[in-house]
Amino acid sequence: MLTSFAVVVITSCQSASPPGQAQATASASPTATIKVAQAAAVVAFAASVPVDHRYASISDGQTGRIVLVDLAKGTSTEVVAARGSPGRPYYAPPFSETADGKRLLVAAVGPEERSALYLIDVVAGKATLLYEDDEIWSIGSLRGVISPDGQRYALHGHDGVRVGDTVGGPTRLFVEDDDPADMARIWYPLAWSVDRTAIVLGQGTDTVTNIGVYRASNGEQYWNGTGSMVSWRTKSPFLAVAGSAGAFGGENRVYAVDPNVGEIRDLEALAAKYYGSISWHPSADRVLYTAAEDQFAESDVYTRALAEDQPKRIESPKKIWEAWWSSDGSRIYATAARNATAGTPGVGDFDILELPGGRVVASVCRGDQRGQCR
Repeated sequence: MLTSFAVVVITSCQSASPPGQAQATASASPTATIKVAQAAAVVAFAASVPVDHRYASISDGQTGRIVLVDLAKGTSTEVVAARGSPGRPYYAPPFSETADGKRLLVAAVGPEERSALYLIDVVAGKATLLYEDDEIWSIGSLRGVISPDGQRYALHGHDGVRVGDTVGGPTRLFVEDDDPADMARIWYPLAWSVDRTAIVLGQGTDTVTNIGVYRASNGEQYWNGTGSMVSWRTKSPFLAVAGSAGAFGGENRVYAVDPNVGEIRDLEALAAKYYGSISWHPSADRVLYTAAEDQFAESDVYTRALAEDQPKRIESPKKIWEAWWSSDGSRIYATAARNATAGTPGVGDFDILELPGGRVVASVCRGDQRGQCR
């Protein structure tokens, strides 16, 4: 699984440590969480990663946690404890995960109190500092993305998009910003291709409005369009895109595209809806996405096969926030507010539903150390 849900979330990235920057590691048993987290910026706790799982990021003020939810057992456990900026009262660890979920890229404060990225080996319970920016202090601004196989990562640093190897070493400048002084013209990474030969970068502020596909070998852009979220597969049309219009442009649209030739196939025509949660089915013959009436409303879930002319709405007893396929594609999972007082994504407790039908397979409550609901 490549996407993850946060109870209080800010997305972010990682990168390799600056020249001369020593790497640091930390690990501990779950019982030592509070004591060790005070001494280290990021602490990892060893856990096995089930095939069907979900990560959630939880804020405890200036510190935060990432919990791992087992969707087969309905249980959760803490895997990361981290610290944000000392002067900021709120922090939920932004993260990106590999295809198997066994490694995470987590944004937290670095040794010099600047924005940093850490590689988390979940199974080993090990945290390694990869990168600390020379100028950026705000945690979450790096917007790091790890490759599906966990070998590489990309981030937005103070001088543009940078890429690095997770084994360590310096990063290299990949794509410079169009205009560093204009937030709407800063590029940041969205997703690596399955084979790591390409990276999708995005521009925009309230929503991603412009996207470009770049060759990982040389930073050459070979396709550009509009969109907010993307999902890669291993064959043409390769890229599924969900788009939502924002203050700086964009379109409310769902489509598939082959970036090599620019051929586009619309899956949802232009409409007055906001789309999200785009993902290919494991068989790569259809996509899943969500649709809402406005940018902050809860959503319905749809699927659309490439061989069909119309999307199908998936039955759910309630509106949802995010949705994704099970590992074998036989089911759809979705997050939804756990009670009437927590109706906003990223705030409050939530249930994970199995669709169609709506059976609750797991629940996450942010007041518990492991995210469990009592």
